[in-house]
Amino acid sequence: MRYSGTNQAQSDADSQRFADMFAGMHMAAPSASSSSAPSYSLARRPPVEKITKSSFEDHVRDFYGDEIEDIAAKPQIYSRPVSSKAERTAQVAYDHGTKSGSENARYFSYQLGNKSVGLLRTEGGASMSDVFKDEKARARWREQFPGRTQLTSTVDFRVTHPLVENAGDILLEHQLRLDGERPLLLSHAVNDEAKARARALGFVEVSDSMMVLDPTKHPNKWTKNDDGEWQRKNKPPLYLKAADADGSDTRGAQRASNTTPDWDDDDFM
Repeated sequence: MRYSGTNQAQSDADSQRFADMFAGMHMAAPSASSSSAPSYSLARRPPVEKITKSSFEDHVRDFYGDEIEDIAAKPQIYSRPVSSKAERTAQVAYDHGTKSGSENARYFSYQLGNKSVGLLRTEGGASMSDVFKDEKARARWREQFPGRTQLTSTVDFRVTHPLVENAGDILLEHQLRLDGERPLLLSHAVNDEAKARARALGFVEVSDSMMVLDPTKHPNKWTKNDDGEWQRKNKPPLYLKAADADGSDTRGAQRASNTTPDWDDDDFM
């Protein structure tokens, strides 16, 4: 999640929203001895960590586990859009997250405290001719990316917690930053929602569900921050970072009824 930190009113509103979100993710621990200070901080860098394959396999089970199923089953509490997203999250995590990556796959987790709220599996780059076999797709590639012959990496799998805003964007930012000055990302959109979201982020369809992103072609969607790193355009520069639950739990809070931020601003691939 991002945070602008512009004024006290915004800070108070965000504090309540963060508390509601943590409560919905069972990260809250009501206690008379709890400090009134929230156990999160703001950071210039997102809390995205490289993890092992075995850790990824452990985390991905949570995305089709009891908590996500509970959110999917209770639209009267979480709102219909959030519950619908939880249903898709569980389906995508089970259908695609349980598949094995190659021996060169890389695994990343977006951490809020000791909880993973987003997972990313990437594969390495490849030549256009190896990926796109038919001439129609190759012609489309040459039209969209003249002079480019190589993909820098592949979004092999991405999923985010239905209560966390922008987690997918932040994972994608991380991948772009790893790929350097001129990234060219391949993504296999697994459903219509993911395909629409990919288009909104600047991906163009080259063949069937295979979509490619060149952020340099979309200055209205992607920019560089003060550190020269890729970042979503017109997004706050700071990221929410939560303390680990052991010994420093987020303060308890009841979720506000039908609180519905802009959940469509993020989805999985």
